Amino acid sequence: MSAGSGLQQFRLRENQLFLVLSIVIGILAGLLAVLFTLGIERASRVMFGVTPSALRLFFVPSLVSVVTGILLVKVFHDARGSGVPQTVAAFRLNGGVISPRVPIGKFITGILCIGSGHSLGREGPSLQLGAGLASVVGQWLRLSPARVKELVPVGAAGALSAAFNTPVAAVIFALEEVIGDMNATLLGSTVVASVAAVVVERSILGNEPLFRVPAYQLVHPAELAGYALLGLVGGVISVVFCRLLLRLRTYFMSLPPRTRIWQPAMGGVAIGAILLLVPEVRGVGYPLVDQALNGGLVLRTMLLLGSVKLVATVVSYASGNAGGIFAPSLFIGAMTGGAIGLLVQSVAPFPTGAPGAYALVGMGALFAGIIRAPMTSVFMIFEITQDYQILVPLMVANLLSFAISRHYQPQPVYHALLQQDGVHLPFADPTGSGGGWTARDVMLAEPRFVGPNQTVEEAWRALQDDAAGAWLVGAREHLVGVISREQLEGAMNGGRALEAVSTLAVESPEHVHSDHPVEVVLERLASGEGVLPVVSRHDGGRVEGAITLADVTRFVGKGRRRPVAGD
Repeated sequence: MSAGSGLQQFRLRENQLFLVLSIVIGILAGLLAVLFTLGIERASRVMFGVTPSALRLFFVPSLVSVVTGILLVKVFHDARGSGVPQTVAAFRLNGGVISPRVPIGKFITGILCIGSGHSLGREGPSLQLGAGLASVVGQWLRLSPARVKELVPVGAAGALSAAFNTPVAAVIFALEEVIGDMNATLLGSTVVASVAAVVVERSILGNEPLFRVPAYQLVHPAELAGYALLGLVGGVISVVFCRLLLRLRTYFMSLPPRTRIWQPAMGGVAIGAILLLVPEVRGVGYPLVDQALNGGLVLRTMLLLGSVKLVATVVSYASGNAGGIFAPSLFIGAMTGGAIGLLVQSVAPFPTGAPGAYALVGMGALFAGIIRAPMTSVFMIFEITQDYQILVPLMVANLLSFAISRHYQPQPVYHALLQQDGVHLPFADPTGSGGGWTARDVMLAEPRFVGPNQTVEEAWRALQDDAAGAWLVGAREHLVGVISREQLEGAMNGGRALEAVSTLAVESPEHVHSDHPVEVVLERLASGEGVLPVVSRHDGGRVEGAITLADVTRFVGKGRRRPVAGD
């Protein structure tokens, strides 16, 4: 037997074993997602009862959030939020390594937060549960780092499939969001895990669909104008939702560190007050989505529920509770679509479909605009309806919602949430060539720092012999900002020689990461302060190097040949 033949057989056997492991992971992830769903439902029944009183509506989220706040800060600090951004970061930055504490913490805090009435969803946490389980199993079996990483989207797809009962959409979401590559080689494994998980889910919870959807029909071609309107409105609401969420989260993160343990409780008190007025927005809210799909809600109710759900979700998530925005986006979309359907039905001079059809398309449009996963949205709605007639109006609304959201909120919400936490995902080469110089090639690895507590006069004297036009302020482990020669000279001439340099430093300067191409470096140098810090993706305050225009010129002047694919 030749060496090449033996290697081929070994790889075939390894792939077969990985496929078997994918099935096992799918079964375990599906079981975990089902237990998570049942745990939320059980906790909600215990805490609220069948018909909750006003006291329960207010005090349950308020008091339980005190407990979850302690758990999230003291024990499970990685369990905040939905879990989707954290899973993406673990896959793309940490080689798929996830601590066992993450799925344990998400399971406990997710049940408590969502079960106590916070306006959050279970799908994002389920995805993180499946991904964490898969990573832990891979590490326990001492698989290679590459295989551990590959198991993460497999577990994520399995858990999401069981949580939402849409196996195809779960696979697409794992490829579209977690891996970030629709042509990923892990397609087969994610499909196998997703199918195995949904079999487990249906064998335990039954084969009932998540929503009862009536037969859809495009009554008149002119109805597409109504769906286009829905896409436009959905895009605007998506932008409002994302911006409110990011701004309120920024506010909570700006509060003193000692308040972090109480922030979930602050959100809990706000949710308790909201539930006193509109108790229907409690928890996931899928029963009301079902009513909207079947024409069981009037216009005023849908407008009220959609707007209050948006506010409640922003408050719950921004205050640091554990839960996702997957389900709220569907809830808001159903109410938005149903309301527009009623309006179109009342004013259109031509026959129209039922408002429930607009509610269904609205779910897809808001999902595409908020989550920014348009392919997942299309397959998800198709799996719910099993009707090809929905695809044309769905794609019209999705495209418009997605385009508006991307134009006015260029950064997807999950990526923006990571950046707020100081985590920066790797730069994606749009050409896929993998060639070209990067910031790592050009940067000065040992840049000169100016101490933030130095006086302007001390810094001015120390830098007289330095020909650079700007410097970093701070230290390698903590970047304060940048300061230019012109700023120092102006301060000296303006009688501010005894002031600390930190008072002059430009905070939050333009920066790059080591994998950014040189084209991005030059673009940001042109709009920056003369020196461009190269910061870590894991910690935005840690400096890996610095770049000035002189560094780029010096690098090019050495006659470096631009690398090309295949070198």
